[in-house]
Amino acid sequence: MTDFDSVLIGDSVPMQRLKMMIAAVAPTRLSVLIEGATGTGKELVAALLHRESRRDGAFVPFNVCAIADSMFEDALFGHVKGAYTGAGGETLGFLREANGGTAFFDEISGLPLASQTKLLRAIETGVVRPIGSSRDARSDFRVVAATNERIDDLVDSGRFRPDLAHRLSGVVIAVPSLEERVDDIPMLVGHFIRLARPARLTTVSRGALEVLRDRSWNGNVRELKQVVDAALVFSHDVLDVDALEVVFAQRGRRTDLAVQAPAAIERQRLLKLLISASWDTEATAQTLGVHRTTIYRRMRRLGIPVPSTGELCTLTWSESRLMNESRAIHPRMESDAHLM
Repeated sequence: MTDFDSVLIGDSVPMQRLKMMIAAVAPTRLSVLIEGATGTGKELVAALLHRESRRDGAFVPFNVCAIADSMFEDALFGHVKGAYTGAGGETLGFLREANGGTAFFDEISGLPLASQTKLLRAIETGVVRPIGSSRDARSDFRVVAATNERIDDLVDSGRFRPDLAHRLSGVVIAVPSLEERVDDIPMLVGHFIRLARPARLTTVSRGALEVLRDRSWNGNVRELKQVVDAALVFSHDVLDVDALEVVFAQRGRRTDLAVQAPAAIERQRLLKLLISASWDTEATAQTLGVHRTTIYRRMRRLGIPVPSTGELCTLTWSESRLMNESRAIHPRMESDAHLM
């Protein structure tokens, strides 16, 4: 299995949806916008889309934030010999390198507004003009872009042109966070172990898997891989809780409020969903595309108790935030405790 294939590991409902989207969209010529949190594997999804498209050209990744604003046009369109001091030869530029293939714009949210105008014209026409040239050149490229922010939010905040957002959003693919696919963690851990130790049989203890499933993964699959790789350094033939504790103790030294903040946001969102569903965990699970036991596991990790039957009739969103965190868990939750 290649690194590109590793993004498809998992049988959870969100992953089944992602696989179906990739299979359906890849053979088309539609532009694709990939949305997802940092560490979810957006570039791997883009590479898979290119591979399954069977386009003859190359997959050319372009990290928008890695190019200085003053160099953007040169990087995108290339230049002819003598175009400026130091231009000793011709360069094709990113878009012509992707002729017949896929141009992947990573971190598209970081593209300045002035550069967005130039990119929009190139996407609409397929025409580029190298710096210093008096003639246009054509390139048949497919556009795939990725962002860790919702494109609608970028447009609403005035940071992104609506017309460019429309052009990029032929199809929008949402890559699920690890929190949304926690049931895939055992398969992912096994895959990372095989990558790290291809010639050595290593297993994972049940306790270690429980720890990994209950942990909040702000860095998503990328962070999980880092933890597993580090824990293997302290493991022999079994990756156990002791090895994980060594890794978490080291990583904990870098913990600060900025890292902890996403958990508070996650808690607020889950509370809102639960209250909207009248605390029906099955309905909430269906909304998120996860198993009901995953909802219970998240509630336990985030410290969300289930209100009593009488409270369900009068509880409002603002009042729910004032619930006593030390209250005993509702018996309904305890009855499913063996599933966690």
